[in-house]
Amino acid sequence: MKKMFLTFLAVLILSVGAAAAAPQYHTVARGETLFGLAQRYGVTVAEFLEFNPGLIPENLQVGRRLLIPVEPLWSYHVVQPGDTSRSLAAQYKVPEELLLAANGLAAKELKEGAMIRIPIHFYLGEAQERPTHTAEIGDTLYEIALKYKVTLAQLVEWNNLPDPNQIMAGQVLVVGSVLGPPGPCLHSMFSSHGGQIRAVKCEQC
Repeated sequence: MKKMFLTFLAVLILSVGAAAAAPQYHTVARGETLFGLAQRYGVTVAEFLEFNPGLIPENLQVGRRLLIPVEPLWSYHVVQPGDTSRSLAAQYKVPEELLLAANGLAAKELKEGAMIRIPIHFYLGEAQERPTHTAEIGDTLYEIALKYKVTLAQLVEWNNLPDPNQIMAGQVLVVGSVLGPPGPCLHSMFSSHGGQIRAVKCEQC
């Protein structure tokens, strides 16, 4: 049993290969295809389908918000008495709906003793507002990018702009990304404690 547990921990450690980040979404515009979006974000169609349950590639609806896939980074939790999806989301600082989706669960389906996976790749950290800029008459995206020391590509991505040459006075633009406090250490080992598999603080960080 101990050998099996150590093997399991080794698998967990090897799976830690990505940095955590708040979830990003794309709103489908007319004429867009899932294949085109996958190419745009450097992922596969299969990954888009995995991160967006119920999505039908042949029926991509205009206006639908799609979760942009990232490299997965999982932690694991054994459900304890009194655990709810809301309490676990708060404990691990991940979105509740994405925690449930990662396990194919509804909130009422948490069963004591069950092991569920936690999408650490969507670690939120402490809630912080992202910096914004309200466009004025005569503003261009290029000038805004220079002002805030970001790239045109970042502004287009953060604001889902279909045409970077057309911004309107009064339009509020996100001009930076805010990172929360450090997520689980990527060098972390794991241990069993109180029925849970927990990360042990890394001495390197």
